[in-house]
Amino acid sequence: MLNLIFTLVIGIVVLILFKIGYICYKYLRFCRLLRKLSVTTVPGHWLIGNLREDQIKDSKSYIDLVLKETNERNRKIILLWFGPFPSISITHPDTFKQLSKQVPLKARGSMDGYRFFEPWLGEGLLISGGKKWERNRKLLTPAFHFNILNGYVNVMNNVADILMKTFTDAAKNGEPVDVFPNVCRASLDTMLRCSLSYDEDLQSTSVSEYLNIVKRLSQINWERSLNLSLLSDTMFNLSSLGREFYKLCDKAHKFTGDIIESRRKELDKQQNDVTGKRRLDFLDILLTARDEHGLGLSAQEIQDEVDTFTFEGHDTTSSAISWTIFALAKHPVLQEKVFSEVRNIIGGNDSLSPYVFRHLLHFYFSTIAGAIFRATDKPIVLDGIEIPVGVSIWVQIYCIHHNKDVWPNHEVFDPERFSANQRDETDIYGFIPFSAGSRNCIGQVFAMNEIKITIAKLVKRFEFQVDPENEPVLLPDIIMRSQNGVHVKLIERKH
Repeated sequence: MLNLIFTLVIGIVVLILFKIGYICYKYLRFCRLLRKLSVTTVPGHWLIGNLREDQIKDSKSYIDLVLKETNERNRKIILLWFGPFPSISITHPDTFKQLSKQVPLKARGSMDGYRFFEPWLGEGLLISGGKKWERNRKLLTPAFHFNILNGYVNVMNNVADILMKTFTDAAKNGEPVDVFPNVCRASLDTMLRCSLSYDEDLQSTSVSEYLNIVKRLSQINWERSLNLSLLSDTMFNLSSLGREFYKLCDKAHKFTGDIIESRRKELDKQQNDVTGKRRLDFLDILLTARDEHGLGLSAQEIQDEVDTFTFEGHDTTSSAISWTIFALAKHPVLQEKVFSEVRNIIGGNDSLSPYVFRHLLHFYFSTIAGAIFRATDKPIVLDGIEIPVGVSIWVQIYCIHHNKDVWPNHEVFDPERFSANQRDETDIYGFIPFSAGSRNCIGQVFAMNEIKITIAKLVKRFEFQVDPENEPVLLPDIIMRSQNGVHVKLIERKH
């Protein structure tokens, strides 16, 4: 008996050692393949890689390092190490174009970042891939048809009117106002009213619990991505940060789940006939969509898409609107031009010159996380360099928008660079606030309508002035935030 136990123990030990040896062999072979990327590598610590105090210690230092390598060393591909995990940053549109032709779909791996969001957002359009993504994208596309979006214009105008009243009250004492919290509530209000027919006025309440949940979940994922001890799901789940993360996920899911269940009951009463409604919304289409086989989305798929759209639909737009207000305050000549356009609108439709907003998005606004992820299941070649399987590939949107080789005087705020005679409109890979290609943002027209309507109404009512005591400090997060808020003075115009 003892001999049998001894033999089993020896066998288990040998098996474990074999597995460890095989893993080490595969990793060393992987590292040898990465030597081809040595010309793009940023030197770091042998163990922790570039997670050093003088290199990457938070999200801002991460973006600063990538931007420095881009503009000072003229690199289009940058290899960084997060401990033992390599990550490539792409910072030039030509390289992004090559990637798009080779890697059409996203995937998830050990260091892709999207994996950290899956417990929160599930496999919605942001994260899913392959046939699942193709099917769901097709089913969701009707929700963003021109005729559907037109039905949201009155809602967007009404929400903007509430925001104007809020700003009027806040600006009565003449003190600067941090516009971001109010704009964030207004964006969530717009998104929920338009897409989910949610009736509660979020702007008249204190800061919504959901907004705080979103902000904290975003912070936790950044903290996790920069902490080697938390990259493992097991270690993260056992940590206090992990426990907090999952509790917040449950609260976020309850918020959206209650809305879904309420609408499902309403549709059951109508026997799934939504044709008599004044307008369809995103949730209606999710609940009633059917593919070519007559199959609809599962309850989990609906939950995932609502969680994704609720998050993406307000956070990115509120960032864009807030930074637009600040940009107009900082550039009074441009602000007066915008005001003149709005004042002289023909037919009363709030519409501004497209090139002004293109540059506002170019200069300040990056999409979710300031970057988008791509992965491949086979080696690819970028700029003549072979990229092996297993390397995280990040397209750094903010850095592409501030690449000096693509945008001359990239640090200068100059909307004229987007005028018709200055820029080639076909260059879609150099200006990507909503990504590009087949996986571009499905809600970009919705977002631009909201931005234009909100800014047009606000600039009619107020003159924006900078607060010299509170210059915003850019903070790359899931969206581009400010470390200290976005403070401006709001002066009511005399009509």
